[in-house]
Amino acid sequence: MKNWIYTFNNPNIFTCNVYVLIFEDTTILIDAWYYDWELKNFLNDKNVDAILLTHWHWDHIREVDRIKNDFPDAKVYIHKDDIQMLKDTSLNCSFLVWTKEIIINSEIEKLEEWNTKINDIEISVFHTPWHTYWWVMYYFKKQNALFTWDTVMWDSIWTLATPTWNEKLMIDSLKKFKNLPIEKSTITYPWHWEPMIYEEILENNVFLRQ
Repeated sequence: MKNWIYTFNNPNIFTCNVYVLIFEDTTILIDAWYYDWELKNFLNDKNVDAILLTHWHWDHIREVDRIKNDFPDAKVYIHKDDIQMLKDTSLNCSFLVWTKEIIINSEIEKLEEWNTKINDIEISVFHTPWHTYWWVMYYFKKQNALFTWDTVMWDSIWTLATPTWNEKLMIDSLKKFKNLPIEKSTITYPWHWEPMIYEEILENNVFLRQ
């Protein structure tokens, strides 16, 4: 099986990564922050099968409807309790930091914490709330890849000053992150940072050592 993970980053908009995963004939996009000419051209000759959303913040959902419009067969997934937030601009924070409020109108598929499949691609969904209440991470065992997004960085964790943040959930989720059922050599892909090795994060992150 040929596995490719492509990273797109447009610093002219906002310094975040958009990842496109191509596993043989399956194409998966994780979080839809932007959809510029480079990304649009890259996807032009492909069939996007799924858009996985880690949570409902504006810088992860902004271009869902535009991508869905170009790829109507793509299914959009998010945690089942997050769906209401896609239309709540007070919680997705778009009314605070963007030029207009962002509301997602595309049909959404509900996810829970379990193992799921997109075509023949196996995905483990880990529920690790703290940055938002229903936050999830996606783990692709065969591809040795974990998408952590706005949670753990190399030596720190992401901002806590967001709606629905909860300190107890953060502590519980940090413990859970330290004991994920994954290989220590797994490559982790964050939203605002470069890829890192899971074992190195455990060794270097002060929040995980406490």
